[in-house]
Amino acid sequence: MKKILVPVDFSQHTDITCQYAIELASTYGAELKLFHTYFDQIILTDTSFPDTLDMTTLYNEQLMREIFKQSEASMKELHEKLDARIREKNLENITVTTHVSGGEVEHELIEIYNEFKPDMIVIGTTGKGNNLNVWGKVSTFIIDHVKVPVFTIPVMKGFKSFENVMFAADLSEGNRHSLETLLDLFKPFKNQVHAVHFCHTSKLSEAGVKMKDLQSGFSKEIAEGRLHFNLIEIEGENQETIDQFVKGKLINLIAFQPHKRSLVYMVFTRNITKKNLFATNVPLLALPVGRH
Repeated sequence: MKKILVPVDFSQHTDITCQYAIELASTYGAELKLFHTYFDQIILTDTSFPDTLDMTTLYNEQLMREIFKQSEASMKELHEKLDARIREKNLENITVTTHVSGGEVEHELIEIYNEFKPDMIVIGTTGKGNNLNVWGKVSTFIIDHVKVPVFTIPVMKGFKSFENVMFAADLSEGNRHSLETLLDLFKPFKNQVHAVHFCHTSKLSEAGVKMKDLQSGFSKEIAEGRLHFNLIEIEGENQETIDQFVKGKLINLIAFQPHKRSLVYMVFTRNITKKNLFATNVPLLALPVGRH
């Protein structure tokens, strides 16, 4: 883990997102790349999209220069704040770099992703002012278009550690690889990982067979007490069942594979524009099967 990309919008939520990024970077000795694109700040004065705007106003050169200057100043301020925090904690193994660009946010994110080639992306699930819903949708876009782990950080008061991690196993073909990736990723934290499958009563028998097959590849981790497997029957609402497990096990992070069959991914995409995706309000980690 050598490079971590952190898209920011300078909202209040940026601070907690950066706290998580610093924690991860200090563990791996990674470079943090803070990235901001200011085009969305211009067009999103309400819930409209570019085709509803006066393009002569949009591309007014004086306005663009002013927005760029403001963005550069905000990035410099954030950079200095993080540098001070890093010095205060004596974290000598972290490098922080920055990049500010102007353009359509999704396009610019893919551009910086291809150029920087990060090993991980850390992004908040909410944005600044009227950008709240859009920034949430940007999180979904990133998850769907990159091949590295993506942390999405909800509104929180501070870093909560990675002591207890839940892996939402949908028992698909890629679960074994994703679980191996998760265990390797958090090996330095010496934490507990709970591989959990949520299913309705009618599918318990079939799910049990698949869960045992998944378990069979992790006998060492199970014996060490680091990895636990759970088959949970869904009663009532899917999200309510997840919340109950998360609360009961004091889960600090929920990991999942981002595809349509994943229960957590379905909840994520449905509720991404809400401040709190889950009642427990924990970060999510998308683990794509294909990695570069």
